[in-house]
Amino acid sequence: MPKKIRRTLSLGLLLFSGSLLVWASLPSPHQVLTQTISPPEMQLPSSTLASIPTILETRKVVLEWPGSLRIGDTDVISLVFEPIQNEAVASSAQGKFSDIYNNYNIMAEARIEAAGVRVNPANPTRESMPSGHTVKFKWQVNIEQTGSYQGNVWLSLRFLPLDGSPASQWPVFVRQVDIHAISIFGLSAAWARLLGGVGILLSGLIIFDDMISLIRKWLSRQN
Repeated sequence: MPKKIRRTLSLGLLLFSGSLLVWASLPSPHQVLTQTISPPEMQLPSSTLASIPTILETRKVVLEWPGSLRIGDTDVISLVFEPIQNEAVASSAQGKFSDIYNNYNIMAEARIEAAGVRVNPANPTRESMPSGHTVKFKWQVNIEQTGSYQGNVWLSLRFLPLDGSPASQWPVFVRQVDIHAISIFGLSAAWARLLGGVGILLSGLIIFDDMISLIRKWLSRQN
C-alpha cells in the first residue's frame, strides 16, 4: 500500500477512534434541583390536636440526576434532605406547632418510579431522621435502549409513635425527572470505548514501519 494512502488511512482511523473514546469518556451532564420544605409541610397528617406536631426546622431537598446517559453506562441519582441552619418556625407560629420528636420517631423514605430504567436499589429505602440530622439517598441507574425516559422521585416521612400506635406516612416531595438515553452509531458506551481503543491501536500498526523509520533517522542524527 502506498505510503500516502497508509498515512491518510491511519489519520482518519485515529480521528474516528479518538472521537469514539472522547464521546464514551466524557462525564454525563447532571441537573440539580433544590427545594425548601417548611415545617407546615412536615406536620403530622390529619392532626386534630390544638398544637399540631411537626418538625420544627426548615429543611431543603437537593436532588441531582443525569440529564442524559449513554446506553450501557451506570450513573447516580442522589437526594439529600438536610436542615437549613438558623431557620425554624417563626415566633408568631410557635404557639400553633409543637415538636413532633417529643412523641414520635421519624424516618425518611425515598423511592424512584421510572419505567424502562434499571434502578438499584429498586425498593423504597428508609433512613432514621433524628432532629437536626441530614439523610442521604443514592440510586444507581442504567438504561439499555435509546430514548427519553420519565420517572418520579418520592420523599416521604414516616411517623412512628413512641406509644406503639400505628405508624403514619406522608409525602413531602415529589419530582419528575427526565433522562435522555443516547448512543453513537447504535453503540453502547462500553462498545464505543472498546472500538475506539482498537481503532487507535490499528492506526498505529498501519504506519508502524513509518514510525520505526522516523525513530531510526532521529537516533542516527543524535549519533
